[in-house]
Amino acid sequence: MDVGLLAIAAGVVLVVLIGSASLRPYDAPELDPRPILLPVYLLRSLARLGVAYVLAVTLALGTGHLAARSRFARRLILPTLDVLQSVPILGFFPAAVAVFITITGGSALGVEAAAVFLIFTSMFWNLAFSVYETLITLPEDLKLAAESFGIRGPMRWRRLILPAVAPNLLYNSILSWSNGWYFLMASEIIAAGHARYTLPGLGSYLGQAIAEGRNDQMILALLALLVTTLAMHLLVWSPLETWAERFHVDETGNRPRVSRIARVLSRSRMVRWFARRAVPPVARWAAWSWARLLDLPGRFGSAAAVASGAGAVALLLFGAWRAAQFVFSKPLSAEARDIPVSLALSFGRVAIGVGLAVVLAVPLAYLTFRRARVRQVVLSALQVLGSVPATAFFPLIAALMVRFGLGMNLGSILLVLTGTFFYVAFNVLSGAASIPKEMNEAADVLGLRGTTYLKRVFVPAILPSLVTGCVTAWGGGWNAIIFSEYVVAAGKLHSVRGIGATLDRATYVTGDLQLVTLSLVSMVALVILVNRVFWDPLYQHVAARYKMES
Repeated sequence: MDVGLLAIAAGVVLVVLIGSASLRPYDAPELDPRPILLPVYLLRSLARLGVAYVLAVTLALGTGHLAARSRFARRLILPTLDVLQSVPILGFFPAAVAVFITITGGSALGVEAAAVFLIFTSMFWNLAFSVYETLITLPEDLKLAAESFGIRGPMRWRRLILPAVAPNLLYNSILSWSNGWYFLMASEIIAAGHARYTLPGLGSYLGQAIAEGRNDQMILALLALLVTTLAMHLLVWSPLETWAERFHVDETGNRPRVSRIARVLSRSRMVRWFARRAVPPVARWAAWSWARLLDLPGRFGSAAAVASGAGAVALLLFGAWRAAQFVFSKPLSAEARDIPVSLALSFGRVAIGVGLAVVLAVPLAYLTFRRARVRQVVLSALQVLGSVPATAFFPLIAALMVRFGLGMNLGSILLVLTGTFFYVAFNVLSGAASIPKEMNEAADVLGLRGTTYLKRVFVPAILPSLVTGCVTAWGGGWNAIIFSEYVVAAGKLHSVRGIGATLDRATYVTGDLQLVTLSLVSMVALVILVNRVFWDPLYQHVAARYKMES
């Protein structure tokens, strides 16, 4: 085991040192397509994903806690999250180009920072909502116990908040990581107007292969993605899921399980030494530092809320001013006047995608939530499929359309489903796994089985998580619409009428900032309207009515 681990570490170092010397510059027109460079591309993409994930988790914990703790902050944070999560990743391109690339003069560091920022925008929203949903549904007896024992400040974070949010945050972390892979192509190929940068990475390699119709390169890139996703699930997410089981709200007192991969790695003397001597002090220091950092909003909640509110208002005003400049810079084009119809068509596709996701995810969670091994297999499959970008599914969907004589409209709905299903599925699986064991035992004693159990226990227990999944899937569907209505594969364009296709053409083809601005503003306005009229009241009702209390 020790020799194998040392060989893997040496191989990674050699790949980085040798392969990095052969990479083309980030502003080159295309990547070097040689398959031998795939390991280097993969490692660079993993580094970007890792940095973006750490930033997303840290900010999600602080934001979700502040929204759950302060009513004033909640009135500012939740609408801001609603607005920003509804903006497709193309909408952040101008900000990434202006802030990170323009300020740094187009340096490699600025382009990398822009890519990390774009990946962050695909990871953050569902993490913040999961933290908020967990904290507002936290049993009151736990809060009272913490207050009775005088647990405050950083200790409250370490003993109450972080353990409480760990299970739900972990499930959403798997989803966020998959979402990062999903939008990796758009994050590593940055285009806004005349600016275009292609960072060496697995996403840009896959995007170039799909656009050029190089099926051999596409298959190699997908295989690398699938193998990496499976390895991440076995080595990272599955052990973390087993570890997080000890933080579920139940009273069975069962001894926490140890993951199988942890038992295998424990045979290594190096791993045992790190686990006993190096990890505990570093973990304690990291937990203490993290708790101190995250406790700042708790100590200065009002000041933080006011500062964040002022910053949000200033940002919105600046954005409105810049948007007005673009909109009124010239007369409206015919495509701009057609935005309401395009928006309505895209609305229908996203709504159908969310509905289909619920119909598929709830039975899947019900069939697997009591079977730990089956749930692990399902999570592995979901993580693998959720990591595959929507456009990579297009050859399969195109084959189905040709085989059954279906149109691109149905194909675009199926592509939207790849951006909504995983949000709902991961949240519902998380909610089902969090059902207290004593509740299931009580249901067995009372003879609640089949549809009666489903109606009286299962569905009410998962409703908060289901609504959280639907809210994030609603935003994810609008992000996925840009990959679903405008697809370039094998040098051919496949598109349908919709706001996603309009935004794609305005961003990548014409560079029409007026059309980009109008498309984004109309899309965000529609999403906010639906959130205010439908999702927010439903979210508050479900959180209050189906809160777990003893």
